[in-house]
Amino acid sequence: MLLSLVAACSKKPDEMPAADSPMLQYVAADTPYLFGVLRPMPEDLADKLEPRVDKLLQGYQTLVRAIAVDGLESADIADDEVEASREHAAVILDKMANLFSVSGLRNAGIGRESTFAIYGVGLAPVLRINLTDGDAFERTFAEIETDAGSKMSTAQIDNQDYRFAGDDEATFILARFGNQLVATVIPTGISDDSLRRVLGLTKPESSIADSGKLEQMSKEYGFTAHGIGFVDFRRIADTFLTEPTGINAELLERAEFNSVSLSAVCKAEFSALADIAPRLLTGYTELNAKRIASNTVLELRSDIASGLTTLTAPVPGLGSDHGGLFSMGMSIDLLAFRSFYEARLDAMDADPFECGLLSDLQAGVAQGRMVLEQPLPPVAYSLKGFLAVVDDVQGGNVAAKVPPSSIDMRFLLATDNAAGLVAMGSIFSPELAALNLQADGKPVRFDSPLLQAPVEQAWLAMNGSGLALAVGDGGDQRLSSMLAAKAGDPVPFYAMHMDAKRYYAFVAEASEIQPDQDASPEVTQATRDIMLGMSDLFDRLSLVVNFTERGVEMPSVVTLAD
Repeated sequence: MLLSLVAACSKKPDEMPAADSPMLQYVAADTPYLFGVLRPMPEDLADKLEPRVDKLLQGYQTLVRAIAVDGLESADIADDEVEASREHAAVILDKMANLFSVSGLRNAGIGRESTFAIYGVGLAPVLRINLTDGDAFERTFAEIETDAGSKMSTAQIDNQDYRFAGDDEATFILARFGNQLVATVIPTGISDDSLRRVLGLTKPESSIADSGKLEQMSKEYGFTAHGIGFVDFRRIADTFLTEPTGINAELLERAEFNSVSLSAVCKAEFSALADIAPRLLTGYTELNAKRIASNTVLELRSDIASGLTTLTAPVPGLGSDHGGLFSMGMSIDLLAFRSFYEARLDAMDADPFECGLLSDLQAGVAQGRMVLEQPLPPVAYSLKGFLAVVDDVQGGNVAAKVPPSSIDMRFLLATDNAAGLVAMGSIFSPELAALNLQADGKPVRFDSPLLQAPVEQAWLAMNGSGLALAVGDGGDQRLSSMLAAKAGDPVPFYAMHMDAKRYYAFVAEASEIQPDQDASPEVTQATRDIMLGMSDLFDRLSLVVNFTERGVEMPSVVTLAD
């Protein structure tokens, strides 16, 4: 996250495809996972973010120092050694903490034009960073080692130096090749051939840039080179279900896993399970000085994806940003869900799992049938979802533990039987019965002994789409527009919008008033500073979950503060 924020403006044209990044020559076409910031963010966005990110990084800098000091004080060492250890650690921490700043990162060779990728060589994780100044990184790292009084071990392969540290099980490797930095964790004692591939000294026979995979993702989902990635669950499953080669063979041998122990039936059925959700994709779709938009997609088998699209139901206003402090809602057609669930159980009955390792999953079919046999009241099937909106909260003081003086909020229950719900409620509430509420969408003032401060005014309204309640000043006007609002297209399963600026400011205030019992005052203060930094950075946040023919899509938008 911080790397992608700090790695900023480039002079390369904005239309550069992701696959044109030179870094991708080190990533195999069959890599099981990848996330890359392959093009730095636009210059105007970098200029806007840099001072705010710097403030945020300073909070992390303070937090790192405070946590390290807490660790020393709680360590099981003699009192006379604590002060010496603290002084020694302070020297190291000052050097490392300085990296938690824009200038510190630049001095370490990670500047505005830096890019990075996290990917797999087989299953082995690799982080590759394009440095703006490789020599500057080397100097900074050497200074940290000198201040620490110890250095990482070094070795060579093909006349290339690399640093390493580890034990008998795993080894962390850090290698610099000119202006590229490579970090990885691999099994100790891995073969030289595999090490060459991990470090990029031996490039893949076919790279992901050659495969066309990223171009296809960009075309279909609108991802940009500012951030694009995937996890290929099918390929990961195949690693365990077929005869492994290369580094995967070494990794699985160390893990004492042998696919030969799996029967052909089990392999086929596990492969079929992987086909249900073959890939998870993610990436930025928009990146400018006003907003950052992204999408995350869990691709699903076509019949599953199509089935899920039937589960949502129109909820007025769901999916739109209503402003205010916070809004959240979801939709579900219970009859459609029942049919979808029953169809899945029928499919498992028609073609049951035979692999013993999946016996519990198959046994769940009978339990699922029992769930379907449980009766639901008819009114439940008329419910289609809800939407709650908190427009504003006035007064109140977290520090003084003073509750809000008033709350403006709305709640809508989507249903095609609003009149029936009101009739049921009228049995228990004479005040509700006296309203004579009509399905015309017109708000009616609702007075009840149950209403107490900070809720002093309430209105009810209903129409053919639902029943809604509003409290607070102007609630009657907001209620009419809420019931008349259109549902999103596609109809969301879930949607959330919030005022991020006020939210993070509230979290900062709350963390100071109700700190973690185990945290020191310094850690509490650093946490507060980080939350305030987030408050300065963001204006609004939104997340929507849609069921589409491609699978489960989760678009998100961050609006940046002015």
